[in-house]
Amino acid sequence: MDPSAPQTVAKGVLITSTVCGLTAGLYGVVKSQPPGPLLLFSALNSGIASATFFSIREYLIGPVLVLSMPGKQYELRRQKLKETAEVVPTNVSQLTWGDIRSRKVLDSSISGALAGSILNTWKRGRSGTVPGLATGAVMCGLFQWAFNEFDILRITHISRVVHTQPVPAIPAVPVATYSLPVAAPEPPRSLTDRIFAMFGRRISDEEYLNRVKAQRDNHVRRIEQLERERNETRET
Repeated sequence: MDPSAPQTVAKGVLITSTVCGLTAGLYGVVKSQPPGPLLLFSALNSGIASATFFSIREYLIGPVLVLSMPGKQYELRRQKLKETAEVVPTNVSQLTWGDIRSRKVLDSSISGALAGSILNTWKRGRSGTVPGLATGAVMCGLFQWAFNEFDILRITHISRVVHTQPVPAIPAVPVATYSLPVAAPEPPRSLTDRIFAMFGRRISDEEYLNRVKAQRDNHVRRIEQLERERNETRET
């Protein structure tokens, strides 16, 4: 059984009694009749009828159909019950518009037939069993289908509003930046310079530049010498 069955029954009885009572009260106002007795009488009768219908659907017909009927609708409901009982998420297929449109229509039709036959038999005797059964099945099935259609309209409207609503721009918050003094990188020093620096001797920039130029000139002369040797080897 669905754990939310008590809430569903209570909600259905409350909504049905309120709507029927207010409708009867407004009818009394329009017809210049006392609205109070009509409101109470209609709310009481509709409360009894809705309590019978929702109790049969949620506690009897619904569980039987979920356990025995094939089809995607009842498979999804079985998975939902299993997930609720074991507290383990299951892979539930995505609902289609057809699934939403046919949701609990069969449950409501059968429950309406049983409730209608019971109430009409109680009111009119055995002669009211079949008419109550047929009327309850048709009316409850139509009401459930209309409720599902309203649910589809509500979902499409919410989806349309969500997709068309502009996303508010988030103003950029200025971030304070702090400039820290960065020391200029020192030119690389040779191994000899590092050794001298360890003993406290530090060479000047001009002396270091002259030393680098001397190393460069030595490399250039060495390259020229190697090229001459290579050319002489080719000539011989």
